[in-house]
Amino acid sequence: MFNDEDMTNSTGAPDPSAVSRELLQPWRRIAQHLCPLIGESGFCALFGRAVHVIGPDHAWLAPQQPCRAPAQLFALLEERMALVDAERAAAANEALLQTFTQLLAALIGERLTQRLLESATATTDTAPGQQKNAQEQK
Repeated sequence: MFNDEDMTNSTGAPDPSAVSRELLQPWRRIAQHLCPLIGESGFCALFGRAVHVIGPDHAWLAPQQPCRAPAQLFALLEERMALVDAERAAAANEALLQTFTQLLAALIGERLTQRLLESATATTDTAPGQQKNAQEQK
């Protein structure tokens, strides 16, 4: 993760590229867990649909062309988020994550979505045994 010094430039203002990289960390983890299940094109399609749904409020996020792989998608998303202020990027990212989650839940069910996202967003500090025990207690 980044500390506050890593996310500011020499003037003390937030560094847009550091902020956008930070915002993309959950997406990278989600893609890592979902792509083996739905494929890269499936992930990109679902992500593209989420962008379309939030488009009226965040038109600057809309890609110029469809993505073929999550790495391409994340590079474009990082570029776009770096062009806007941190607050605007964070709001769009939150809306995108929420919409993506809702769409995924509609496809595979809320319980499975919750389990997938929990494992994808588990902190690296959590030991695998602790994560498994927490899931078993549910």
